[in-house]
Amino acid sequence: MVTKRSKTSPSKQTSTTSAPEPALSDSLLSASAESAKFLVLLQVASRLLTFSVNQLLLRYLSPTLLGVSVQLELLTTSILYFSRESLRNALQRQATAADSRVVTNLALLTLPLGLVFSVLLGTGYLWGREGGEGIGYWKVSVALFVIATLLELAAEPAFAVAQMRMRVKVRAAAESAAAMARCALTCGVTVWAAGQGRELGALPFAIGQIGYGGVLLLVYTVRIGREVKWGKIQQTKEHYYAGYFSQQLSHLAATMWLQSSIKHVLTQGDSLLVAWLTTLQEQGVYALANNYGSLVARMLFQPLEESSRTLFSKLLPAQPDTALRVMKTLLKLYLLLSVFFISLGPPFAPALLQLVAGRKWAGSAASQVLQAFCYYIPLLAVNGVTESFVQAVATPVQLRKQSAAMFAFSLGFAAAGVVFVRTLEMGATGLVWANAVNMLLRIVWSGAFIRAYFKERGVDLASVDVLPSVMLVVVGAAIATVVRGMGSLPPVESMGLVQLVITGASAGGALLLACVIAERRFLKECWDMIKAGQ
Repeated sequence: MVTKRSKTSPSKQTSTTSAPEPALSDSLLSASAESAKFLVLLQVASRLLTFSVNQLLLRYLSPTLLGVSVQLELLTTSILYFSRESLRNALQRQATAADSRVVTNLALLTLPLGLVFSVLLGTGYLWGREGGEGIGYWKVSVALFVIATLLELAAEPAFAVAQMRMRVKVRAAAESAAAMARCALTCGVTVWAAGQGRELGALPFAIGQIGYGGVLLLVYTVRIGREVKWGKIQQTKEHYYAGYFSQQLSHLAATMWLQSSIKHVLTQGDSLLVAWLTTLQEQGVYALANNYGSLVARMLFQPLEESSRTLFSKLLPAQPDTALRVMKTLLKLYLLLSVFFISLGPPFAPALLQLVAGRKWAGSAASQVLQAFCYYIPLLAVNGVTESFVQAVATPVQLRKQSAAMFAFSLGFAAAGVVFVRTLEMGATGLVWANAVNMLLRIVWSGAFIRAYFKERGVDLASVDVLPSVMLVVVGAAIATVVRGMGSLPPVESMGLVQLVITGASAGGALLLACVIAERRFLKECWDMIKAGQ
């Protein structure tokens, strides 16, 4: 997939940093908007496909088996995060027009890192855990998940080049095709096994993951493999280690590794805490509610977070005013959406869960967990934007300070988890509230960093600009009170799908109308920005 190139003289080297000129602001905003659009569409299509397949799988899966699949997914996520996340974040600061070998050389390091963490974490899953006992094909499934992860890491150099050149369509094609392959294989093997009366344990998930990694690597190789070059950049060691690895980006990636590792523990802390405090069956219940509760976050917030981080890296420090305007716009949009989540989510969550997952799951603790997620999602959204800003502009020293703060927050999260889960006996719902405490602490830290950053540059940071209007908040509270005053919504069977839709649409429509009226000026500005970027 990669081709080695001959050495280049020092005069032809490209700088690892490039401050954008003011004239490039519009083109960067337009490219970033285009990137965000494709990533959002990719996530929506991928998640809707996964959602549809999961609805079928839920008819065949027990809570215990669903809990096992979550633990295997955590294995893959951990290997990927420890192997590539810091390198990805560092390479996003690379100039768009730079020599692709600068990013390819560093991106190739994900493979040896992936091998190391695959051995360490894979061994721990095979022999250091009791969760797989009694699960069919457990060791084979773990091995297949590790192989699939290495296939995914093999595509990282091509991903880095596509990301540097903002070739979002390549990424969209690769990830959508891979997601379809995973869904088709997982679903197909599960249905086949059920028809044959065979119990395959976690094997269908492992086969699906192999399909994902293989198709991802194949599409990247076909679409952009010829553009992936590697080789020496120059003879001197002044800017590159051994002529291959950018010193500046290497130092930044090394600094970010500790920070990103702590962030991963924080992000996946609920899964780790669930594994420690609960049974596999309880983990399955939490996983179901978590998948539904964070569906919007993964479809909408995650791609916008990635695009904003890239945009902030290219706009700052040359254009702080433009970066601040983009950040405030995103934050206000998220807070407007939060009014809908908090007002309408909790009362309708149990009925919707019964509708999509069936009475077996709706009668479990998943309903309470899903209701709690409606309050947690707004914090998740705001934190994504603020931490993207920090990742884009922080110096190595500042990143180390953030790592120390996040480590302290992780201890607070663990303590809160024990209190909510064990002391207050809130079960999986307590994990959501522990996550909310952790997320709030991270937002406070990032907010203080952002305020100090702009204060040093003489830019006014009026946080009140991002808050929803008083009128919208009052209407949202009134609608929430009315809906809650109706009592618990009746089961889907007795209420009827039509009645459920009418009730939800009426409440949502009234809140949407209030939003359009109260925030018409802001919404018009957003529409003008979208039209200008087309």
